[in-house]
Amino acid sequence: MDAERLRRVIVTYATLAMVTIGVVVAGLAITPLALRLREDALAALRHELTLKVMAGGEVVSRAANLAQQVTSRTVIRQKLESYNQGDVGLEELREFTGDKLADALNLSPDLIGIVRIAADGQRVAVLGKVAGAETLSPLTVPRLTIALARGEAGPVLVVAAPIVGRGGTLAGTDLVVVSAASLHAIVDEVRALRGRTQAALIDLAAPSRVALASDDNFTLDDADVVLIGQALDGQQVVMGEHGSLIATAAALPGTRWALLLRMPAREATSAVDNLLIWVTLAALVVIGLGVLGLRKVLQPLTGVFIVQSADMSRQIAELRQIQADLATKSHDLALSNAELQEYAYAASHDLQEPVRTIIGFAQLLSRRYRTQMGPEADEFIDFIVEGAERMRRQINDLLAYARLGRSDPVFEPVDMNKVAAEVRHALLGAIEASGAVIEVASLPTVKGGHEALSRLLQNLIGNALKFSQPGQPPHIEISASVDAHWAEFRVRDHGIGIAPEYHDRIFRMFERLHPRGQYEGSGIGLAICRKVVDLHGGRIWLESNPGEGCTFHFLLPLAQQRP
Repeated sequence: MDAERLRRVIVTYATLAMVTIGVVVAGLAITPLALRLREDALAALRHELTLKVMAGGEVVSRAANLAQQVTSRTVIRQKLESYNQGDVGLEELREFTGDKLADALNLSPDLIGIVRIAADGQRVAVLGKVAGAETLSPLTVPRLTIALARGEAGPVLVVAAPIVGRGGTLAGTDLVVVSAASLHAIVDEVRALRGRTQAALIDLAAPSRVALASDDNFTLDDADVVLIGQALDGQQVVMGEHGSLIATAAALPGTRWALLLRMPAREATSAVDNLLIWVTLAALVVIGLGVLGLRKVLQPLTGVFIVQSADMSRQIAELRQIQADLATKSHDLALSNAELQEYAYAASHDLQEPVRTIIGFAQLLSRRYRTQMGPEADEFIDFIVEGAERMRRQINDLLAYARLGRSDPVFEPVDMNKVAAEVRHALLGAIEASGAVIEVASLPTVKGGHEALSRLLQNLIGNALKFSQPGQPPHIEISASVDAHWAEFRVRDHGIGIAPEYHDRIFRMFERLHPRGQYEGSGIGLAICRKVVDLHGGRIWLESNPGEGCTFHFLLPLAQQRP
C-alpha cells in the first residue's frame, strides 16, 4: 500500500472514530438531561394543580365553616326545636328567626344568603340572595353537603348544613349560599403556564359534569372522565396523556369534585424541546469542527501519523459542563426545599405568641363581662376562645412536625419497653379517666432517637384512647416481632375503626375523617408518626375496618442486628 492510500485510510478511519465517539458521548450526556428536563416540565403542571387544589379546598372549607357557624347559634336553634315540638307557631318562629339570623350575613363578605327550613319542610327564613339554593333539598340525615350552583351574579356554593337539636335529632336545615367567585378565579387563573392551558372543575355526578371552566368551549372526553375517576378513587394527583393532550387531575378536599388541568403535549415541553434542539445542534457543530480539525492535521502527514485529541477533549469538557450545570440546579432545588422547611418552622414558632395573646384577652373578657352582654355575646366569646385554642394546638403540632429532621438525627439504642412505660405515665390522666386497659408485651431495643420514638408511640396510643367505642373502656394491645434487621411493632385497639379507602389519607397533614368538634385534634398526629418512621428508614401502615378497631404496624431498625 503506497503512502497516499495509507494516508487516506488513516484519515477516513480516524474521522469515523471521531464522529462515533462524539455522537455516543453527546447522546450519553444529553439523554439524561432531556429526561430530567421533561420530568421537570410535567412536574410544573402537577405543581400548579396542587396549588389550585389547596386553594380550592380552602374555599370549600371556609364555606363549610360559615355554614356551621350559622347553624350553631343556640337561641334560634332552641326556638326551632320548640316549633318542631308544637310549642311555638310558624309565624312567631319566622318573626323571631328573621331578626336573630339577619346579622349572620355579616360573618363574611362571601356569605350572601341563608334559607332556614324546619324539620317539616316549612321555610322559616329567607335572607339575602338565595338564587341557586333551590338546587338542594332539606337534609334527611345530619350530614353536611355542598353543591355548586348558578346564582344571580355568578357561581355560588350552596351548603346544606344540618341543625342538630338535643339528643342528636335533626331539627332542620340551613341552606347557606356562599359566593364562589374565589373558586371561579382559581379555575380561571392558570399561573406559570403558557399556551392553551385549560382548567375545569368537574362534578361527575352533575348532568353537565363541567361545573366551572377557564374556557367557555371546554369539553370533557372519555379519557378525561377515566383520569378524574382515578383521582377521586385514589385521592391523589394523577396525570395522563391521550391524543395530543396532557391532562392532570386531583380531588378537591371536602367534595366529590375534581380539578382538571389540560394542555397540548407539545406546549408542555416546548421550552425543553427548544433547549434540547440547540444543545444537540451545538454538539453537532462541535463534532463537525473536531472532524475538520482532525482531517486538516492528518492529511499532510506522510510518514509519522499524529492523532490529535484536543477537539474531542473540548467536546467532553463542554458536555461535562452541561452536566455540572444540571447538578448545580439540583443543588439549588435542595437548598430551596431546606429554606422552605426552615420558613415553616419559624412561621409556626412565631405564631405562638399572638395566639397566646388572643387566648389571654378572650379569657379575660369572658371572666369580666360574662352574662353582662347577653347570651349571644357569651357564645361569641366562647367561639373566640375555642377557635384560638384550636389554633394553638394546630400550631404546636405543626411546630413539632417541623422540628423533626431539622438537624442530623442521632441514632442510639432505645429500649422500647422504657419508652412505652414513659408514654403510659405521660397519658396517665387520660388512661384513668377513660378506664383504659393497656397490655404491653415484651418489646425489643431499636436504633433511633428516644424523643421522636416517644412522640410516635404517644400519638398512636392517644389516638386509640380518643377513638374508642362509645360506652366501652378502651382496650389497647402493644406487641412486636423481629427478624434479622427490623422490628415490626403493632399497636392494636378495639375502637371505631377506619374504612379501607381512608387508610392512606389519614397519614396526610391536616386530614380529618370526622366533622370538626366531634373529636379533638389538629389532624397532624399521624403525619408526625409517618415522618418519625420515615426518618428511621422504616414504614408505617394500617389494618382496620369500621367497627373492628385499628392495628397500626411500623418497622424500626434493630439496635443489634441478628447474624
